[in-house]
Amino acid sequence: MNYVIGIDGGGTKTTCLFMGADQNRIPVQPKRIKGEGTNPHIIGFEEAGARLVNLISQGLTKYSITPQQIIGVGCGLAGVGRQDDEEKMTQILRKKFYTLNFSENFNLFITSDSVIALKGALPKEAGSGMLIMAGTGSNAVAVEESGNILRCGGWGHLIGDEGSGYYLSLKALSQIAKAADGRGPATAMSSFLLNDLNLEEPKQLISYWYGRPHEKHEIAQLAKHVITASEQGDEVAVALLQDAAGELVLHAESLFQQSSSLTSETPVTAAGSIFQHSEVLKQYFIKHLHKRRLGTFCEALGPPEFGACLLAK
Repeated sequence: MNYVIGIDGGGTKTTCLFMGADQNRIPVQPKRIKGEGTNPHIIGFEEAGARLVNLISQGLTKYSITPQQIIGVGCGLAGVGRQDDEEKMTQILRKKFYTLNFSENFNLFITSDSVIALKGALPKEAGSGMLIMAGTGSNAVAVEESGNILRCGGWGHLIGDEGSGYYLSLKALSQIAKAADGRGPATAMSSFLLNDLNLEEPKQLISYWYGRPHEKHEIAQLAKHVITASEQGDEVAVALLQDAAGELVLHAESLFQQSSSLTSETPVTAAGSIFQHSEVLKQYFIKHLHKRRLGTFCEALGPPEFGACLLAK
C-alpha cells in the first residue's frame, strides 16, 4: 500500500498524518504523530527541516511503513507564505529527505499552513471557498475557481491578529482593569483570570505582566476565561466575543472584495480554537456573514494535515 504524508507545521507544534494514497477522506483511526513547532522564521530553516525529518522517521517506525511506500509529502508551515520561502524550504527538505531513502520520484509540495487548512476544510466538490482562522492568531485565505489564492490578515500580534485568542485576552485584561477602577461594569472574567494566575486582586496584574516577558501563547490562552464567562451570561464577555466575531467577518469581507468570482453561495468555513470553543463567537460570525451575503457557512471537512495529504497527491 502506498502512502502520502501531510504535515501541519505550526509555531508551537507540528502534526504529521500518514494516509493511504487512494483515500479521499480522513480515516476513522488516523495514523498521526505530533512534535515540536516547525516555523522556519522562529527556529531557522535548517532546524525546521531537521525536525520534520525526525518526525517523519518516528512515524515510519511507529506505523511500520517503509520509505518506498511514500509517494508524496505535503507540507504547510507557519510563516511560509512567500515564493522564496517555499523554494528555500523545498531545497532543504529534498536534500534532507535523502536520508529517509524516499523514491527519487516522490512528490513534494510546500506551502503555508493557511493553504493546507483551506484545502482540508472545504467540501471536496468545491472549486472555490474561504477559510477564516482564529486561534492564537488570526488570518483568512480563499481560493478562486481559477486556483488563485487570496489572503487577508496574518499581520501578527503587534499590528494585527484581530478576533484571535491573543486579541480577546488583551481586551479582557483591559475590561478587568476598567472594572477594578470603576470605569466599566463588573465582569466574571476578573475572578476566573485571577484564580488562574494565582493572584488575589486586579492590581497584582501590573507586576505579573510587566515583571517579566511573556510569550504570545501565554497571553492568548487567557481567552478561555472570556468564553467561560460568556457561557454564564456575562455581558462584558459576550460583547468581547461579538466584537471579535465582527473583526473576523471583516476578514471575509476583504477576501470577497479582492475577488470578482466569490459569491453569496461560496462555501465559507472556519478553523482554530476560538471558533471551536466559543459558540457565541461562531454563531455571531455566521449570522453576520450571511446577513452581508459574503458566502455560505459550512463545517470544515477535515483538519489542515488532511489538506496537506490531498496536496501531496
